Amino acid sequence: MIEILLKNKKSFKAQTVNELSVSELNFHVMQFLDHSNPDLKWLEQNYGLDFTIMKHFEDIEISSHFLENETQAAFHFSIPFFNKEKKMIEEPLFIIITQSNLFLFTSSNLDGYINEIYPNKIISLQRLSDLKDIFKFQFEFIADYFADITENLSRKIKFLANDVLIEKEFSSNVMDVITQNNFNNLLIKEALIETTRVLRLYLKSEWEQKTDLKESVRAELNDLTAISDYIQFNFDRLDDLKENVSNKIDLEQNHIFKMLTVVTVCISLPTFIAGVYGMNFEKMPELQFDFGYPFVLIGMVFSAILPIIYFKKKKWL
Repeated sequence: MIEILLKNKKSFKAQTVNELSVSELNFHVMQFLDHSNPDLKWLEQNYGLDFTIMKHFEDIEISSHFLENETQAAFHFSIPFFNKEKKMIEEPLFIIITQSNLFLFTSSNLDGYINEIYPNKIISLQRLSDLKDIFKFQFEFIADYFADITENLSRKIKFLANDVLIEKEFSSNVMDVITQNNFNNLLIKEALIETTRVLRLYLKSEWEQKTDLKESVRAELNDLTAISDYIQFNFDRLDDLKENVSNKIDLEQNHIFKMLTVVTVCISLPTFIAGVYGMNFEKMPELQFDFGYPFVLIGMVFSAILPIIYFKKKKWL
């Protein structure tokens, strides 16, 4: 799928590059969803794009995140999002800007999620008439996206904290929920660090001198720094929740062990008495006692009751 925003602020979609005529295209933005090798070859032949960054985006080198030459600047961002199963994953977003056009490459899953959250994104782009403003919009949008997805996760963690700390109720799988939220927070943190790294590299680039977006990019970096503080707060809150739940589990286990101890003591004493008088020795003077049987029964009852009284005074019950 190819989505194109023309310079006359109109937009249209095409299924393949075979439907496009280069001579008739006068566009600002061309976005490819689930791009294929024929798509990249077509762009390379007609617009001279260099896709080195897209071939090595999984590497940790600086060039796998930001790469520039005389004709273009290429960016790689890792964008975390929730898939249809409500599980957070991340997928790459590539931006290539030339002197006259901007190219976007992403997956249909990520694009669908973004369009669901920001249904007016295309309208905001259509209001912009200058490529520089559209390029600036991409940086602003990415920073806003990180703010929104962090806020979304912070809200979930807050609700979880309310259930665990305030309501004092939690289900048996609460530790799994905490672990999942911690993983999601870590995924956002990692992606945000890489995004910050890309923007700082861009500030030092020669391409920045052509676009002159230094002040805007610095403002977005400040926003990302503030978002990073919220992410760290999420980590701290999750650690507190994990410790609180662990303490509650320990308390419940201690209570169970106390109850087992009480039951064991209450049963063991009568069992001991029954064991003694169940011995079949010939010389046991108590066997000839007329009221031996009721006395033993009474002794067994008291031996079971006395530990209960003792443990109640110790506040185990």
